[in-house]
Amino acid sequence: MIFGIYLAAGQSKRMGCPKLSLPLDNKPLGSIALETAIESALEKVLVVTRESDSLNWLPPHFFQELSQKKWVHIRCKESWKGQAESLKCGLTAAQKMHAKAVMILLADQPFVTQEIIDQIVTQYKTEKPYYIASCYNGMLRPPVIFNYSLFPKLFQLHGDEGARQIIRNSNRGLTVEFKEERNFLDVDTSKEYKSLKKLVLTDPTFTQFM
Repeated sequence: MIFGIYLAAGQSKRMGCPKLSLPLDNKPLGSIALETAIESALEKVLVVTRESDSLNWLPPHFFQELSQKKWVHIRCKESWKGQAESLKCGLTAAQKMHAKAVMILLADQPFVTQEIIDQIVTQYKTEKPYYIASCYNGMLRPPVIFNYSLFPKLFQLHGDEGARQIIRNSNRGLTVEFKEERNFLDVDTSKEYKSLKKLVLTDPTFTQFM
């Protein structure tokens, strides 16, 4: 089983306000990639948030019976320590549910498509590498799938330390190069948010990713 770990526990310090609730094409920013993940080939999506998160950034349809069968809310008590703690909370839950692999997804990466997720999942099931990482212009990006054999190394991460070093130190994985930069845009600052809003309003091709 391949589970998604949807990292949504950030402090939004660079944004200056809770960014997951910010509107983008009439949808809360944090809900867009989650809806994509729920509709994908992933078995289940573990949504990792701060302990106090009320999930008010998710529209009502996420709480309907059919949708709720696909995702689980995981509260991370120590999310303030950095993204690695959120990942480990999700990873602990995934292990308890007997996941054999996990895909790391970011809540502030709204233009990741179902096609990207499903392509990586399908390739993983076919080739069974230690990991498969997305790549754009030679740079590794989420989403990334990790086989259970790399779970111990993921548990060793701390603070805001990412998993790129684990990928670089493993020679039994794959990278998949994608051509569209927009798929991997994330939103960290108010300037980036305003730019994305403008792009969505002026470029109709952006809405196909949402």
